[in-house]
Amino acid sequence: MREISTVAVIGLGTMGAGIVEVFARGGLRVIGVETTQEFADRGRAILQKSTDRAVAKGKLDEAGQQEILDRISITTEFADLAGADLVVEAVPEIMALKHEIFGKLDEVVADDAILASNTSSLSITEIAAPTKHPERVVGMHFFNPAPVLKLVEVITTLRTDDAVRDAVVAVSEKLGKKPVVVGDRAGFVANYLLFGYFTSALKMVETGHVSREDLDTAMRVGAGLPMGPLTLIDLVGLDVCHHIGDVIYSHTRSQMHAPSPLLGRMVTSGLLGRKSGRGFYTYEGGRMVEDAQTPAPVADSGLSVVGVVGTGEVADELVSRLEGAGYEVRHVADAEDSGELASLKDAGLVVEAQDLDFDLEDLENLEDGEELPGRDLEDLFAELGEVTGPQTVLATVNSAAAMGLAAHSGRPERSVVLRVHAPTGNGQVIEVGRTSVTDEGALDLLRGVITKMGAEPVVCRDRVGLVVDALLVPHLNDAVRMLDEGYASVQDIDTATVFGLGYPVGPFAMIDQIGADEVLSICEELGGSGLPREAVEPSPLLIEHVVLDRPFTSR
Repeated sequence: MREISTVAVIGLGTMGAGIVEVFARGGLRVIGVETTQEFADRGRAILQKSTDRAVAKGKLDEAGQQEILDRISITTEFADLAGADLVVEAVPEIMALKHEIFGKLDEVVADDAILASNTSSLSITEIAAPTKHPERVVGMHFFNPAPVLKLVEVITTLRTDDAVRDAVVAVSEKLGKKPVVVGDRAGFVANYLLFGYFTSALKMVETGHVSREDLDTAMRVGAGLPMGPLTLIDLVGLDVCHHIGDVIYSHTRSQMHAPSPLLGRMVTSGLLGRKSGRGFYTYEGGRMVEDAQTPAPVADSGLSVVGVVGTGEVADELVSRLEGAGYEVRHVADAEDSGELASLKDAGLVVEAQDLDFDLEDLENLEDGEELPGRDLEDLFAELGEVTGPQTVLATVNSAAAMGLAAHSGRPERSVVLRVHAPTGNGQVIEVGRTSVTDEGALDLLRGVITKMGAEPVVCRDRVGLVVDALLVPHLNDAVRMLDEGYASVQDIDTATVFGLGYPVGPFAMIDQIGADEVLSICEELGGSGLPREAVEPSPLLIEHVVLDRPFTSR
């Protein structure tokens, strides 16, 4: 395989022009190809603007900019590609168009030149099949914006020559990119994982489970991702997401990737995201602005006294955070002490936070007739309903007891469940699970309290997993299934999500941080949530790692 020194890029839209810039920055001679002079001039303008922006930001001096631009030539003639060592196709995602281009390349370039497609989801095998030399065809999937994002997915087919794969990996590394080698599967690595997650997120919005803002907050802050799913879909473009999702579903027929009716309706209506000015949010000049759906700021409720019932890590954290927020906290450590519970009569909010984290050994060591420590929840909830005022908001941190609190307290309209998440690099989320009759006043009060505590409130329906766990854990389980099915290695999957999607750490590093046993436990809880079976059925490899107590990543 000859050394790659001259590269051609076919298609000079935003993506193609970005790829041209990447190769030119890497010191390679680049030939850009367009169908008309008008499109060629547009591509040159994109390159000029991008490098001008780098100069303005001090990331490139004018001499360096000129060196980059001098390495680039732009043509409308395929015959000018004859000397290219590597050709990257970056035209629209239309299989017939790609076949036409690769057919022309067969007649122009040398037999040992490498042909690559920048497709984000189409089958490389199908693209390569009609060519004279399918063994020299690979996928070389850059991520947008190509000059910024480091990931390059190198997709191989059953026919791809190892030397071709190695050459593309080597040139990607020379460019300063992070290449990962992937088999030719639907969506490859990053998009396959991302679009399964998008499908679940879109369903949450469509069914009214959570608002758009709270959904995005849940995943940006609660899961530590760079942005929420709806903000990301708006950025990518709803039409692009709809197309990629359809391609993946056509290959997998998995309900995790089933087309979103909401997304389809929005695309048909011309709501395409930032580029059209409206998507899930509204934009002016590319910036998000307030619209009719933007929630109003929550007014101060005047709450002064908060009760916390129980002991343990969560109770202690709540007491400390509430006191730090300036509230008078009545802490009832012994839930069986009716006298202490009576002190909560003038509290505007009472949170039941007993430590009910018992393990199997605790259960096995019980004597006949002996009960686990802690007060019976039904009795406690009934007494809390009796000793507190009718406007007191009652909350429990025990997700399995939320409906019990609403029923036994006799106050379903003022009852919620709270889920306190561990902080991430983007802050901390406290989720509020509401019943179908929870009144807005109670939710406003809780939003105010949580904000004052220095956390971000997320309000949703009280369903298993609420938002963060219901979206994140199936996403992680999907990554384990991908590994088990031979898509790519642990390292490549983590690299793909970190450098292609901007995750703080990859899914396997996340699993090791959370604990594979905890991920497995949540998967099992989500089994009755109505999510697609393949989303929540634990991967056999996940179970294996839990049983053998083995991390996925080296620590």
